[in-house]
Amino acid sequence: MDCEQRVRLRKIYMTASVTFDGARTRLQQRVGICQKTEFWALCEALDRASDELKLARAALDAHIQEHCCMV
Repeated sequence: MDCEQRVRLRKIYMTASVTFDGARTRLQQRVGICQKTEFWALCEALDRASDELKLARAALDAHIQEHCCMV
């Protein structure tokens, strides 16, 4: 039986990972062809996505460590 909290945190982590990958891809595709304002907006979006991914991963790791529920 899966730990419901771990499953929920893993879904949050996976969503954050997809968001981060999308932001990184958008930035990579636009580098060198976009204006400076768009570049900085894309960089900020990537930074936000990175922060969310780190937080999601930390929450998942902390839960697994605290509850020893990784099977």
